[in-house]
Amino acid sequence: MIQGNYGYKKGFTVIEVSLVLAIGGLIFLMVFIALPALQRSQRDTRRRDDVMILLEKIKNYEKNNRGALPGSSEVSLNTVNVNWSNALNTTGNETTWRGFYRDYLKDTFVDPSGGNYNLTIVKCGAAATDSDCTNSIAANLENQSFPNGNKMIIVLQATCKGSKTVQSSNPRNLAVMYRLEGAGVYCNSL
Repeated sequence: MIQGNYGYKKGFTVIEVSLVLAIGGLIFLMVFIALPALQRSQRDTRRRDDVMILLEKIKNYEKNNRGALPGSSEVSLNTVNVNWSNALNTTGNETTWRGFYRDYLKDTFVDPSGGNYNLTIVKCGAAATDSDCTNSIAANLENQSFPNGNKMIIVLQATCKGSKTVQSSNPRNLAVMYRLEGAGVYCNSL
């Protein structure tokens, strides 16, 4: 009997190599697609935490100022916009939102994307308790694109109902809204 080599060589076939490359490509594609979504989700989680920090700082302000909110009289029916640069221009122990930003938030109130948060303070324009606040700034937040100038909207005399704000019977209640990068609006109230 003749024993011999029938032409079989050790190694991988073209089909096996193609299959391994295809599986590797699918894994790479899944990571490539999932990673940005994961990062976006982490940034939005940080933004939700920053809203909670803002609410805690407002509570601290109230404790230090006999239950008063910063500059409620300056808001009246007008919108007050506060950012880090105009907060630095306030002098003395101010009871305005600019003084609150400077004294309680310092320069550490920064969005995960790197820019400072801007506060927009408005009063709820609803006529009755539990009615939807009709202020156009808060109402149109869902229609605005991210990052919306890193704007946190503080709605005075309001509470959250989902991602919307409704009129509160308590004048010291307030709601904070923020347009998230992923999708939707986050709202939390004091």
